[in-house]
Amino acid sequence: MFGYVQPLKPELKVKELEAYKGYYCGLCKAIRDRYSHAARFLLNYDCAVLSLLLASMSDETPRVVRERCAASPVKRKTVVHAQEASYAATVNVLLGCAKIADNAADEGSLSAKMLMPLFRGVRRRAESDAPKLAAEFAARLDALRALEKARCDNVDAVSAEFGHLLAAVFASAPFGFVDEGAKKALAHFGYHLGRWIYITDAVHDIEKDAKSGSYNVYLLRSEGGPEKVRASIREEAEFNLHISLAEACKAYELLNIKRDKPLLDNIMYMGLAKTTEDVLKGEADGSL
Repeated sequence: MFGYVQPLKPELKVKELEAYKGYYCGLCKAIRDRYSHAARFLLNYDCAVLSLLLASMSDETPRVVRERCAASPVKRKTVVHAQEASYAATVNVLLGCAKIADNAADEGSLSAKMLMPLFRGVRRRAESDAPKLAAEFAARLDALRALEKARCDNVDAVSAEFGHLLAAVFASAPFGFVDEGAKKALAHFGYHLGRWIYITDAVHDIEKDAKSGSYNVYLLRSEGGPEKVRASIREEAEFNLHISLAEACKAYELLNIKRDKPLLDNIMYMGLAKTTEDVLKGEADGSL
């Protein structure tokens, strides 16, 4: 369910692409420093964008350096060290561990079942770092699992739970620049981005879920093979995706962005739109 929030890279300037990669590397190092080397396995692009967005609202300019790492021991890479990356690292671990648990429960994934004990300690540390957010994670994910177990075919009901979860993620950012106005805008932004992610993932995974027998709200709304299901739900899915994306963009425009705005604009107005188009056409690749 992660990795959909990315820029449209061909439209980025070189310095913007370098900044995007720098935030990704910065988040990776924050996860390593705050949790463990193994926890970097959970790294995802969506949380790099979380770090980028929060850092763009801060009065404190991130530290940009050229560093080596385990993934690039010879060539130095640009790394953006933002204080907001520590919060994004906690969110990343919570989301990653939740994804592993879902794969183990819903798909019976042997690899996921083997990974759960490995990340148990990491998850507990993340929960202790953000107890209120962890409690919201537990509540929303439990509610979502209950709906999926009941074979709920209501798209609004299931996508809303993930929307509420991401609303909490964005609005709970523990930084002084997140005042009441910013908190409301971030909550609205997170809710609709969460709905967009959930619906995007459901449309993207129609063929995979049909083959594995995993829950997919759209497979419950239409009979027939994956191609017939995709065709029958396209209009409804397109409407929901465009509405959610439009609302997320409205909330984004209310935020006080102090830096990296061209990069964020690319993600919001180009990257997400291109992903929406590709997923609806069934052309999105497996990297999402």
